[in-house]
Amino acid sequence: MELRERMIGAAAALFQAEGLRFTMQEVADALRISKKTIYTLYPSKEELLMDMVDDLFHRIHQEKQSLIATSGPIEERIRSVMIALPEQYQAMDFRLLGMLDEKYPSVANRVRQHLATNWEPTIALLEEGVAKGRIRPVSIPVLRQMVTASIEGFLVNGENGASYADTLAAMMDIIMNGIRRRDDEV
Repeated sequence: MELRERMIGAAAALFQAEGLRFTMQEVADALRISKKTIYTLYPSKEELLMDMVDDLFHRIHQEKQSLIATSGPIEERIRSVMIALPEQYQAMDFRLLGMLDEKYPSVANRVRQHLATNWEPTIALLEEGVAKGRIRPVSIPVLRQMVTASIEGFLVNGENGASYADTLAAMMDIIMNGIRRRDDEV
């Protein structure tokens, strides 16, 4: 494994344990290397955090591509793709990112940038669901904004007390099933 990947992995593990309070020295200690070695690749903690965010979203997009390619009901594929989270990140407490805007605004902006991009495969899946009559026609730009704003609220602003994965599942349940009571729930 490349040193940069090892640094990102160590920083992610420390983030899970401590949130944004982890230090570059702790990353060096976890890898049994000198802090000076880390600074040759990452002149600042902010740059390491940027790569962590980029790595997370790269893995999310890989996971989405894998889910899109699966067979099964399109509704389930849509639900899975919209809330895709690679296995190695499912236990992470993303509420710990709540201080990004205050301490690392450029990293928070990178998160927002990632949330707003690479929607094409998801949009194509939604359009396929509409074309097959499995989901009703909705304004995809509105849906996209709702999901993006919700995820940003959960990630960057640290809103909600539930885990990130549970929050995403609840969001998708509301999106896929609406808020209207169904006859079978009375």
